Amino acid sequence: MAELMKSGPEAVRKAAEIINAGGTVVVPTDTNYNVVTSPFSARGVERIFEMKKRESLSPLTLFLGDSMEFSQYAYTSPLTEFLAKRMWPGMVSFVCWQRPSVPHYVTRGFGTVACTLHQNAVHREIAHLVGTPLAGTSANLSGTGNVPDVRKAVEHLGEHVDLVIDAGVSAVDNANTIIDFTFDLPMLARDGAYPLDEVLRYLPDLIIDKSKNEYKALAKQRVGRPVIPA
Repeated sequence: MAELMKSGPEAVRKAAEIINAGGTVVVPTDTNYNVVTSPFSARGVERIFEMKKRESLSPLTLFLGDSMEFSQYAYTSPLTEFLAKRMWPGMVSFVCWQRPSVPHYVTRGFGTVACTLHQNAVHREIAHLVGTPLAGTSANLSGTGNVPDVRKAVEHLGEHVDLVIDAGVSAVDNANTIIDFTFDLPMLARDGAYPLDEVLRYLPDLIIDKSKNEYKALAKQRVGRPVIPA
């Protein structure tokens, strides 16, 4: 069973050491508890897929430590840079074309990368100490709902991760909203914790596929055939 530490400076330092060594850690965020690793540890990333029983064509998200990292890992645009300034830190992820700096085992051959910047101090302090974004996803078995309580994360992944940081129960029982900017018009990939009416204030032409089937089909057509902008 993984070591369980209360949120604090010692836990942050321990988590950064583990992640820099290619390990996996359960951490609090603004929404779900997440399991994270270094995006540059192929083994750490594969461990996350294995422990979650996660579909192989489900990319991980990059959790940034600072908004300045956005353009280092994604091909940003004036629109996405503007929205990052207005909506981050916040419970929303932006999907953009990935830069070569992002390993393809993180993005699973899609050629795109989801980036987010949360307010949560523990999460961001770990990323700052690691010196890179954190690659992660919800700390649960795939398909089992949100993880606002650390007890669920321990129940599902406690035997597989190297450390669990306990910060109590999240105030938000939801996941990030996800917006994909790699189509002709922005597309809502997931309606989550960021208020949709606020998103529509900035993106009145947002495509909303309520069934999610169209978005998933369009995205999966790209696997193995990434289109990288010039």
